Amino acid sequence: MDFLDDLRGAELGPIIALQALPGGLEPVMEAVSLFGSEQTFLFLLPILYWCVSPRLGLRLGVVVLGAAASNAVLKLLFHAPRPYWLDARVRPLSLEGTFGLPSGHAQIAAATWGALAAAVRRPWAWWTAAAAAGLIGLSRVYLGVHFISDVVAGLVLGAAVLLLVLKLEEPAVRWWRGMALSRQLAASALVSVLPLGAAALADAPYAGWSLPAAWRQAGDVDPAALDTLVAMCGSVLGMLAGASVMYRLGWFSVSGTLGHKAARWALGSVVVGLVWFGLRELLPEHEVLRYLRYALLTLWVQLGAPLTFIRLGLMDGAARKAT
Repeated sequence: MDFLDDLRGAELGPIIALQALPGGLEPVMEAVSLFGSEQTFLFLLPILYWCVSPRLGLRLGVVVLGAAASNAVLKLLFHAPRPYWLDARVRPLSLEGTFGLPSGHAQIAAATWGALAAAVRRPWAWWTAAAAAGLIGLSRVYLGVHFISDVVAGLVLGAAVLLLVLKLEEPAVRWWRGMALSRQLAASALVSVLPLGAAALADAPYAGWSLPAAWRQAGDVDPAALDTLVAMCGSVLGMLAGASVMYRLGWFSVSGTLGHKAARWALGSVVVGLVWFGLRELLPEHEVLRYLRYALLTLWVQLGAPLTFIRLGLMDGAARKAT
């Protein structure tokens, strides 16, 4: 770890210099940073799934959840600090309670914007995706929450997640569809908990670990907490199980008037909000219940919402091919 410590020390100067640029950049960088968060993409995914293309929505769902889950595991593996945890000269323009390496925003941005570019299949789309991922990475450095090396690692890993999904998508879909529904549901549950097992293995060498005194700027944080990973794992269960059942029912068509599509988005989002806030208030904060809450939310997006839209005449059903 001496090399990484030396590298982080060398990177503090550029971060401080970047933050010394005109203060008007702060709200811009905060806004740019949002476009690399899993929350933003998880908000946008239902719109794609209900109104544009179920296939693209599912692909992006796999990319987002794969990037976010693997990032959470790798953060536990490296147990790396954030810049403002180490040096008071770095202003914490955003507060983060997880470990720093690799950058989750950079990893998710590279994977998801790259997936959108792959769907468009135009050179300008790839250039746009690269620029978006680069700006998002820069924003994380400017905000004082990542070293440059964190961002570079995130971009590389995000590209790796994207390439893996694009390469394995077709054979994986064929294999999945060849299973009986009961096996698909069992496999959905198994796949959803695999990242938790990986996280346990990654964190095992750090048994008894506590926040080093040198990280005095971190504040009251628990970087080894699994809240985000548990939420992503629950979402994996809901996504895979819901898509499996929806396929058996014949899928659906996203065609329709702009009014129908707007109604789908509005109604579906209202229910998402009600489920999110309702379950959060009714159920105590516990890892198992958090897992189930996110599984139910994603199950509504993948299965409950389309069936409701079909029943209300806002969507046509039995479109066997996911378009």
